[in-house]
Amino acid sequence: MTDAIGRMLGAESEKTAPGTPRVILGLASHAQAGWGRAKVLQRELFNAASNLELKFAFYGPDDAAGVRRCRITTRWITDPDDMADLIDRAECNCGCFVNIRDVLVQAEKEAKDRPLRAVIIVGDAFHDSEDGLTEAAISANRLRRAGTRVFLMQLGDDPFTARKLQHLARISGGTYFRFDPRTQGQQFAEMWEVVSAYAAGGEEAVKTKGGQAATLLLQHLTREPMPIIEERARARVKSRSERDDNR
Repeated sequence: MTDAIGRMLGAESEKTAPGTPRVILGLASHAQAGWGRAKVLQRELFNAASNLELKFAFYGPDDAAGVRRCRITTRWITDPDDMADLIDRAECNCGCFVNIRDVLVQAEKEAKDRPLRAVIIVGDAFHDSEDGLTEAAISANRLRRAGTRVFLMQLGDDPFTARKLQHLARISGGTYFRFDPRTQGQQFAEMWEVVSAYAAGGEEAVKTKGGQAATLLLQHLTREPMPIIEERARARVKSRSERDDNR
């Protein structure tokens, strides 16, 4: 009976993407210091998983609507020095209008070809509209059902971004944490360590890691997305499309 109800609501059993751990690390930071942090974080990911394959997502020049376009590396990178060089070459163009949905939509496309273990997005400000968050939730929920966990990690205390990411995590089953690097450096380091463990070996690796940060992360991982979010979101996106067509 429980399984039948779950299927009616669009729920599927949880799973971890099998095979080689593949991760997309996304960055949206106003400050150059964020780029330096990204180089440190990606090394920790590689240290946790010796066979990791990583792609880096960042934001390039504006599109025609004045929104920063999401860019992602074309190849899977297997060496932290290679990734550090790439981050150095990437053009830092964040700070204006940045949408988190762009990373998740791109990640969904990537996952169709090769399973993803995790999508980790680190940023200090996002500007998605309500409809944009709905579209982001569609992608995040599809990724979760395919075995990909979405980790949303906010740096700083921008309240508008906090509300957006909290909402996205709640409706999609993603994991959200907020940190102020000025006062919570150790807390961030501990949480990043267990997120890296997840990237390497899924929930079992986090359980093996143990500790307060691991316990907190496991609690977040057990939270369920809102029922049939994809159907509800599709209806909203379709409605918006119809309004646009009638203009």
